[in-house]
Amino acid sequence: MTSGRSFGPLVLAALATLAFAAAPAANADPQPQVPCGVLNQLRDNLDNSVSVGIAGVRIVITSPYLSGGQQNRDAESNLVLASHGVHAMQDINRDNIVPGLAPLLDNLNRATDDMSQAVEALFQPISGGFEYGSGISLAWPQPATWTVIDYADQKKNDVYALVNTLQPTCMP
Repeated sequence: MTSGRSFGPLVLAALATLAFAAAPAANADPQPQVPCGVLNQLRDNLDNSVSVGIAGVRIVITSPYLSGGQQNRDAESNLVLASHGVHAMQDINRDNIVPGLAPLLDNLNRATDDMSQAVEALFQPISGGFEYGSGISLAWPQPATWTVIDYADQKKNDVYALVNTLQPTCMP
C-alpha cells in the first residue's frame, strides 16, 4: 500500500542518477607532445653514456687484469660515463619538458651513485712490501655488487620506457 504519494519523482531521481553515472567519462588528456629533438637527445644519452657505462662496469669488474690500479681506473671511467649521461639528461629536462621524467632521473641518479659506491668499494689499497710498493687490489664482485648494478639497469630501463612511450606522439 502506498500512502497516497507517487513514486514518480523517486524513479526519475534514480534514473537521472543512473544516467549521469553511466555517462561516458571525459576523455583523458591526450598524451603530452614533447619535441622529438628532446627525446632524441635523451635516447642518445641513454644509448651512448648510461647504457655503455653500466655495461662497461660489468665487463671491467669481471675481466682479468694484471693490475688492480688499471682495473680501478677503467671501472671509474665507466662509472663517470654513466653519471655524466644522467646529469646530461637532467640538464636537457631542466625545465621539465618531459612530463614524469624528473623523478625517473632522480631514481636513476641515486642508482648510479649507489653503483659507484659499490664498485669503488671493490678496490682496496694493498701493500706489496718494500720491493713492490703499494697498489690496489683487483675487484672481486659479490652478489650485492650485481644487485646494485642490476638496479641501476632497471632504473635506466624505466627512463627508456618513458621515452619509448612518448616517441610516437612527439612533435617535430
